[in-house]
Amino acid sequence: MRGLTRAGKRASEMAFNAGGGTINWFPGHMAAASRAIRDRLKLADLVIEVRDARIPLSSANEDLQPVLAAKRRILALNKKDLANPNIMNMWVDHFQSCKQDCISLNAHSSNSINQLLGLVELKLREAILKEPTLLVMVVGVPNVGKSALINSIHRIANSRFPVNDKIKRATVGPLPGVTQDIAGYKAKSKGYAGARQYQPNQRGGGPNSGRGGA
Repeated sequence: MRGLTRAGKRASEMAFNAGGGTINWFPGHMAAASRAIRDRLKLADLVIEVRDARIPLSSANEDLQPVLAAKRRILALNKKDLANPNIMNMWVDHFQSCKQDCISLNAHSSNSINQLLGLVELKLREAILKEPTLLVMVVGVPNVGKSALINSIHRIANSRFPVNDKIKRATVGPLPGVTQDIAGYKAKSKGYAGARQYQPNQRGGGPNSGRGGA
C-alpha cells in the first residue's frame, strides 16, 4: 500500500510538471481584450455586465470590477431558468442593497429582454435627451450568454423599428471562446436603448454559494 502511495505521488508530480512550464489560464487574446475593453469603456454610456445566475460572484470578471464600478452599469444575471430561484432572488436583493442595478433574466425569453430594455431606458433617460445615439457595452466572461443576449435585443428592437439594413448577428455556441474580439452590433436607429452593443468576449461569497468556475 505504501508503495502504491509513493507511485501515485510521483505520477501526480509528473503530471503537474509535464511540459516544464507554468500553466497560464489567461491567454494573450484575453489580455488584449481587457485592454481594449478599458478603451471602449471611456465611450460607453452604459455597461451591461452579464453573469451566470447560478454563480453570480465567480462568473464576474474580477480584473474589470474597479473600472466597471465607476460606470453606469446593470448586472444581468443570465440563465435564470437554470438557477435555484430562491438563491437567485437573494443575490438580486443583495446587489440591489449595494446600490447596484441588477436583473435576473433568460436571454432567450422576450419577456426577460423587454424587462432589461425597460431598465436600460430608465438608466439612460436623461442621456437620451442629449444624445439620440448611445453606446451600450455588453461584457462578461465566456459562456454566460452575451451573444444570445445581443441577438435577442437585435430581434426585439428590429421588430419594433424595422430597418432595411441586413442584420448582423453575434455568433453563439455551447463552448466558451466562440467570439474572441470586440464587435459592434446596431440594435436600432433611434430611441431608448442606444444604437450599438459592444460584446467583448473574455475568459475568465454570498448566500449558499461556492466560488466555482464560470
